[in-house]
Amino acid sequence: MDRKNIKIIQQILKKQNRYDLAIKLDNCYYKDEIIDGWNGGIGEINLFVHPNNIIFFNRLEEKDTELLIELFNSLPHEYDAITSIKFSIDTTINIENLLNTTYIFVDEAGDIDFSKNGTKYYMFSFLVKKRPFRLHDYISSYRYSLLEKNLEPLNSRLDIEYFHASYDNKYVRDELFEIISTFEQNSIKIYSYILEKPKVEPLKRKDKDIFYIDNLKYSIQRLLDKLDIDTNFIIITDRLPLKQNKKKQIKALKEGIKEFIKEKELNIRYDIFHHCSASSVNLQVVDYLSWAIFRKYERNDTKYYNKIKKYILEEELMTEKREKKYYEV
Repeated sequence: MDRKNIKIIQQILKKQNRYDLAIKLDNCYYKDEIIDGWNGGIGEINLFVHPNNIIFFNRLEEKDTELLIELFNSLPHEYDAITSIKFSIDTTINIENLLNTTYIFVDEAGDIDFSKNGTKYYMFSFLVKKRPFRLHDYISSYRYSLLEKNLEPLNSRLDIEYFHASYDNKYVRDELFEIISTFEQNSIKIYSYILEKPKVEPLKRKDKDIFYIDNLKYSIQRLLDKLDIDTNFIIITDRLPLKQNKKKQIKALKEGIKEFIKEKELNIRYDIFHHCSASSVNLQVVDYLSWAIFRKYERNDTKYYNKIKKYILEEELMTEKREKKYYEV
């Protein structure tokens, strides 16, 4: 049951950019089992995996199975050779760990300047995921690779604490979009709630705080309804610089969620956290996804949008059917 050896194999796989396999080995353990005792013995690895991952391992391609066998053969064992590997469910896992908590990460784009000097659109975007969070180590590793490039004499110095689509240079942005585009299509969803600002009635935007609260409240209700959510969920937003902005955000989210849960008569729990983007790969990912969608509308630029549109649950242009514009941009 040597979990230390599993960690060694994970590190080797990561160095080979096989994060898909490495991540699935988290918290696994194994047993050596003898198949043939003659001439030193032939062994088999019985790898105990998380119940959520058993189908993944049972459907591994032959070359991936051979890769794992090769790695296990490189570790100390009792046999002349390990020639096979089988996968079993780890039944020691607490059944509660199999419950799926939904995570929702929030981002905003555009401004609340209702004049020709402001943006044409304002939107809330929500990234929806469940654990395990894939590609996190890969994204973090890419950031460290960029820092290491500073040691090469001809490179310009990059000081990247975290990824931010509007601040990152084109090279970094292109590469990160390539990484994000490798998420399994069904592992993440993105929902965007979009407003054409010139079509917002003056009365509804007269008080900007009320405008913000009403639309964030309504957008989270729209999302929860589209998800048909029936599990506990956690919402994580970027840490806001001003306390009053944080209070507005909490107020809007809590009001929307409480009304939704009451209306649907759901017996679920939720919580809301405000984290620094630098501490959360998911907040950086939703920033990139939101940025790509916003550029589609604001600048008619679909270059990056085309890379991530497969993840879109819905992009809902709430003002689409309104004809009247109250000012020009």
